[in-house]
Amino acid sequence: MSLTSFLKNDPELRILIDQTFERPEIHTQFERRAEPQTSNYTLIGTAFDYVLRFHLERHYEGVDSRPWVAQQGVTFGEFGYEDEEIDTDRPLQEILADAQDLHHEYLETGEMTDDLLAATLDLARLDWIYRSGRISDDFGQASEGDIKDLRRLYQIIPESEFTGADTVLLNPTFGSASRLVNGADADLVLDGSLIDIKTVKDPDLKASYWRQLVGYAVLADIAADELEPMPEFSSLGIYFSRHGELWQTSAERIYDHEKYEEFKDWFQEEAEEHFSGTIPE
Repeated sequence: MSLTSFLKNDPELRILIDQTFERPEIHTQFERRAEPQTSNYTLIGTAFDYVLRFHLERHYEGVDSRPWVAQQGVTFGEFGYEDEEIDTDRPLQEILADAQDLHHEYLETGEMTDDLLAATLDLARLDWIYRSGRISDDFGQASEGDIKDLRRLYQIIPESEFTGADTVLLNPTFGSASRLVNGADADLVLDGSLIDIKTVKDPDLKASYWRQLVGYAVLADIAADELEPMPEFSSLGIYFSRHGELWQTSAERIYDHEKYEEFKDWFQEEAEEHFSGTIPE
């Protein structure tokens, strides 16, 4: 399980978040600028997470980037399925190595090639081995529509929203608090803003999105003393990648709530009931 599954499987947690922390409204109408080209919505979403992180890596020196989740997918796939035949044309490690080579080439040249975009689709498939325990049967497949979709998403990344940060963390975790819920990793942190990436058709702040942001904020606070270089959050946001728009709200909505400390204590106790992890004293 993970923060995502914790939120999904614990109705009391969902209810308490909804009752305690009012979900903000998005008042601005964002225009959809990148229409889906296929029905591979989840695959494209995870692949674009890599594309955006590569873009930020290219534009910031000394960016703090964790090892890719795809690398854990390779390990899980190769050692977790020893008694099962993995139906891929190439070893998972070779698929990963090719993606790493293309990634390094992009960092040097700045050219987002079709080959790299195709590789991010395979990285997304490797991700899902780790996150879901399932191995895809379509490694190496990249339709023209998927490549076109990813390229358009890449083209509309707003430079003004993703430049000028002093601290850039890609795919950060929350120390022992992540272990508390058996896994939690955010998409990115720019200075004091935690940002989740949503590659969706409609730019709505769904209840599930807001609960996830609340969960991240609480986990970061629980393990704040051990999270250097992660800054204290001043804002929480969602980048709606099909619209090229970054929506943000003040983290005070959560941290300054009169019942926040009570909720944080309850959250930790509830997580410890579900999982074996504990936070060190």
